[in-house]
Amino acid sequence: MSEIGSHRPRELHWYHAGPMLFGDLGTSRLYVLGLAFFFSRHASVIHIFCVNIILMLVGACYLIICKKYPDGGGVYSSAKHTSKVLAVIGGLMLSADYTVTASMSCLDAFRYLGIGGELWGVRLNLICTLVAIGLIGGINWFGPSGMGRIALVIALVTVVLTAITAIFSLPYLHHIKIDFPVRERYSLEAWGEAWIAFTEVVLALSGIEAIANMTGLMVSPVRKTSRMAILPVLVEVVVFNFILTAAMNALPDAKLVDIQGHYLGTDDMMNVLTLNYVGPTFSLIGSFVFGALLLSAVNTAMIDLVAIQYMMGRDGEVPSILCQLNKHGVPGYALAVAVLIPSVLLIIFSDLTQLAGLYAVGVVAAITINLFCTGFTKQFTLLLWEKLLLRSVGFVMACILLTLLWNKTSARVFSLAVLNFGLAARLFTLLGRADLGSTMRLGGRFFCGLGFAGIVVLTIYAPVGVGATGFLASVGIAFFLIVLGQMVSAIIPEKAEQVPLVDLEGDYTPMATYLLSVSKSSPLIQSVLEEARARNFGIAITYVRELAFPLMALAEHHTLEDDEEAREIFAQAQESAHRLGVPIKFIYLVGDSISRQIIQAANDLKVKCVFLQITNRSVLAQIIKGDVVATIVEQMPRDIEVVIRAWPSQQIRRKRSCRFLALLLCFLDLLSVGSEVGIIITTKPNGKQKGHIVLYWISRMSAMAQ
Repeated sequence: MSEIGSHRPRELHWYHAGPMLFGDLGTSRLYVLGLAFFFSRHASVIHIFCVNIILMLVGACYLIICKKYPDGGGVYSSAKHTSKVLAVIGGLMLSADYTVTASMSCLDAFRYLGIGGELWGVRLNLICTLVAIGLIGGINWFGPSGMGRIALVIALVTVVLTAITAIFSLPYLHHIKIDFPVRERYSLEAWGEAWIAFTEVVLALSGIEAIANMTGLMVSPVRKTSRMAILPVLVEVVVFNFILTAAMNALPDAKLVDIQGHYLGTDDMMNVLTLNYVGPTFSLIGSFVFGALLLSAVNTAMIDLVAIQYMMGRDGEVPSILCQLNKHGVPGYALAVAVLIPSVLLIIFSDLTQLAGLYAVGVVAAITINLFCTGFTKQFTLLLWEKLLLRSVGFVMACILLTLLWNKTSARVFSLAVLNFGLAARLFTLLGRADLGSTMRLGGRFFCGLGFAGIVVLTIYAPVGVGATGFLASVGIAFFLIVLGQMVSAIIPEKAEQVPLVDLEGDYTPMATYLLSVSKSSPLIQSVLEEARARNFGIAITYVRELAFPLMALAEHHTLEDDEEAREIFAQAQESAHRLGVPIKFIYLVGDSISRQIIQAANDLKVKCVFLQITNRSVLAQIIKGDVVATIVEQMPRDIEVVIRAWPSQQIRRKRSCRFLALLLCFLDLLSVGSEVGIIITTKPNGKQKGHIVLYWISRMSAMAQ
């Protein structure tokens, strides 16, 4: 039997990764432009110009990071090689960034869509935002496929609309008004105010971190794929951001500030630009497209937030419940957190300018950690210019981070609350794995509970007036949790090595091979083994662990050794195969498409027949994701027979048996692919009001004739 790899294939092309990056970097202009004018008026031209320079430098750094970390270059993956604590801090800061991104993008989406007014005393756009976050989370429960294609279409349409707006604005750019950010050039205070105003608009960087996490899925060579994904998006964002900023400052002040002094377009500046430079019809079309792009960014941020929780959970740094997968390959509890936290944040901070104040700290902290860890690493060799670039840009990002923490009370409180919650959860998890007595473990976890309560109280009251005292208390709590976590992790016993599952040669040379795909233990395994023995065939048993979220698919994050369910199934098959003397091979695969993985395995092994279990997906899941069985039957090569056997595990009475058969036939009729499908049904009662219903579904009449 030929060899086949047990890993997830690299299938993320640059034209998939690029739109995902644009979904964050490109989306940022939809609120960055208005916020830049809100914070610095006509000095926003110079501020956006400086932000573009920072963006290009950070992009250049991440090209190096993606090249050096082809299996995952996000802050959590790369910082682990330097320090696990730094990796956890970076992951928590990135979680804070994704949380604010989801809240901010969703709220702004309905502002672009023109949702206004109140319902029962609550702003209608806030209600729509909360409902939309819940709906997006509900769709992601099934891990829907095709979101990348939707993001690509929205991104392309957005680029076209943005380009048209920029072209129409070019004849008017000579009216641009530019103020120098520093009013008194020889005053340090004036330069400090200008620097603070600049840090207010550094909001367009988190997408770089997201794409660095994807290098483990990128098509080889990763260096080329990442470069082709990052560079076009960077060029588009930098060029159009500057043109549109100039166009914004070329408008009369009456178009940007009303007579009461209220700023117009703070949260929908692109609508203002399209209306004034192109026309109302174009602006109406643009508002729907821009709203769709922002909702796409919500989906991306939610996926990223689930992914970072999953990776930390797999490494034992946060409670393992966050990486438990539902039957669709999605971490259900992590998804619930990704829906709940942005919703709570929106209830507390329901204004875009307030959310903007929370936004930059998380992503700037994550980027700073990533740049410093890569720039000072001894894991691989860096060229001199690469070291200088990573370290110098990291220093600039560190200065921005310190400014934000010093100047923004709400951002400081929010980021430290996320950090301390995460570190307390880490300590709680490590205590469960440590070699401690039950009393000491229970006491430690009780202490973690008190810590959670204290963090909540401090978070609530710190903005009220605690000020520097609250800040120092939060930093002290974080340091204390880190020290305790390191002490506990030092007494965690080494993981016991499991007995490896080995392929069996059997006691005969197989004439051909059966492929059996299983998702749970069932009599099907024994039945196919007996049939293989009777025909002198070999068996390849494959288990596909469905991971629907792309950022979670690194091989080291999901292996057979960690998958108890798959190991139990394989152990059952190994015992039966050893008793019967059947040659058997075990194949463990990880991916977001079960059908594609099974078809690829069948082709690689050149099998005679593929045995499947009937899937148990709900109607809604089949509508969103499609049906595995139908897809395999339709796409399997014509020379490979497909057999589906249903083995009900529950007691089947005579009437219920008839009902089951009727429903089964209706189900098969829905899945039918034409006259080439033949069905044979046999029933084997065993006298105990139980039965095994064996269904043979042969995908080709020609195969049945043979």
